[in-house]
Amino acid sequence: MKVLIAIPPEKFRDEELLQPVQVFQEAGVKFELVSTHVGVVMGVLGKKAKVNRTFEDVLLKGVDEYYALMIIGGPGTMVHLWNNTHLHELARIFNTKGKVVAGIDNAPIVIAKAGLLKKKEATVVPGQTVREMMIDDAIIVNKPLVYKDRIVTANGLEVSVEFAKLIVQYHDGNPEFVATQSKAGFSF
Repeated sequence: MKVLIAIPPEKFRDEELLQPVQVFQEAGVKFELVSTHVGVVMGVLGKKAKVNRTFEDVLLKGVDEYYALMIIGGPGTMVHLWNNTHLHELARIFNTKGKVVAGIDNAPIVIAKAGLLKKKEATVVPGQTVREMMIDDAIIVNKPLVYKDRIVTANGLEVSVEFAKLIVQYHDGNPEFVATQSKAGFSF
């Protein structure tokens, strides 16, 4: 199973792609980039990435080979991904199938606009993004990383490594499940 990484066609946040990719490679987790079009895309800091699939292509062929959709942020995300109906549909399909949907920086807005954060706690990079999330009924919390019900939000590039490690943990199991011990000594 792979991670499908949604990236804007320009001005993505370089660290939010490169650091998670390194974590995935070290963990042996495969990934694939997807965007509005195929070809070479450039980040804010000048790093380049090659995209071989479009959102529409993935919608047509299905999501069975993926366990997570990770959306990276940056100025290009605001312009090209926030209101992308194909990406919204992908996020909803991943969620419906019990797969992970994750967004970092300003990308959690895509998840909110897809309708997946209504009355749910989430985090996002500070600024106009908070208002955007609240428009879609997300409950904003001031934490670097929030995850529940296989939806992961992170508030910026400073936590991109932890964000990626959490996505890897979903590959290996469910980090949301923590065994607790009852007063009688039974684990459940």
